[in-house]
Amino acid sequence: MHRNIREQVQSHHKSWIFGFILLGCSLAGCNPMVLDPTPVVPTSQPVAYSARVELADAGIYMVQPGASMIPDLRLQNHVTAKITSLDRAKSQWEQAVIEYLVARKTFRSIAKTDFPDVLMTLRLFVYIDPSVSFKFNHVYVAKVDGALRDPRNGRVLLDHVGKGKAFGEVSRDGKDDDHEPINRAIRAALNDLFGKLEQDKRLAHL
Repeated sequence: MHRNIREQVQSHHKSWIFGFILLGCSLAGCNPMVLDPTPVVPTSQPVAYSARVELADAGIYMVQPGASMIPDLRLQNHVTAKITSLDRAKSQWEQAVIEYLVARKTFRSIAKTDFPDVLMTLRLFVYIDPSVSFKFNHVYVAKVDGALRDPRNGRVLLDHVGKGKAFGEVSRDGKDDDHEPINRAIRAALNDLFGKLEQDKRLAHL
């Protein structure tokens, strides 16, 4: 019996390592990770400002198995590896977020000039928890730090954090198992972030 349990654990550990290799390949350029946080429902509380949107930072990380289930929600404390591929995908991710905001109609307009009413800077991180289940179910946690800034001096006017979670059954057979749950988690985090921003009464006093 103990031998069977040990073999199961070893098999799970090997699957986790193999899965990480395939994930790294998928996100690093073998099959680039495309961000598509749709569908989007237009807001009923638009913000009366034009905004320029910048994705200042983005990253995808593997965390310790089961880390997303423990009380410490600072998953950056439990990172085991970083997928460093997003430098190539960053411009596409920024454009996808802009398209999300255009569809959501959060701001009066999205400015492409250097003179918007506000500057919206975002830092977007995804943490992938391989879980401790022998079925190899993964938990995907997305976190978006958003800061509304004065475009003239960069001073932070308002800031909020959005979080989202999704689940995926990862077979690691070469298919794009991570893409859908990553996008679902990011969509939930963006909805959470901009829902908070749109309801922030301090916007009236900027």
